Amino acid sequence: MNKGRHAAETSSSFYRDLTMMVLGIALVGAAVFLLLYLLAGDPEAEAGATTDSGSTTSTERASSEPIATTSTSSPPTTTPASTAAPATTAVPVRPPQEVRVVVLNSIGLAGAAGRKTQELADAGYQTQQAEDIEPQQDQSRVWYREGFAAEANALLQFLPGALVEPIPDPELQTGTDVVLVLGAGYIE
Repeated sequence: MNKGRHAAETSSSFYRDLTMMVLGIALVGAAVFLLLYLLAGDPEAEAGATTDSGSTTSTERASSEPIATTSTSSPPTTTPASTAAPATTAVPVRPPQEVRVVVLNSIGLAGAAGRKTQELADAGYQTQQAEDIEPQQDQSRVWYREGFAAEANALLQFLPGALVEPIPDPELQTGTDVVLVLGAGYIE
């Protein structure tokens, strides 16, 4: 006998439809959760922002953009001096013309370090002659001398995804503040 248009479905199609419905509900729930998470934001994400009860405080980020925050929370509580956390202060970033940079090529891509050096010079950095370095680095790196961590982080715009680390050998590239090392994952 032929099944009509409204004939009962088999049990396998019922479970298929049930599975699809459960997956749909889970996806919608995940999307709603993600949306709420993004809209709520992280109050600690605004590095350097401090607030007092009913006051407005303006601090600066490394990019020198002021942040204004207002809080109407409960009155601040006092803690003993021995357990109070130290106040965080933003480290000023030196202008490019005050930072000496060298680019080292560990990947053997001809001219890559020279092109990156020219890019840095065009941005106003004091550049030194690009060189090759052995052994090949598995990942690009930005090495910095003591006191130049903020500048090293600012240079990540020229070498995205690089590891920022203190310079491993103080004798390496004397007279340089920051060293960019082109590693195996470097793409021009």
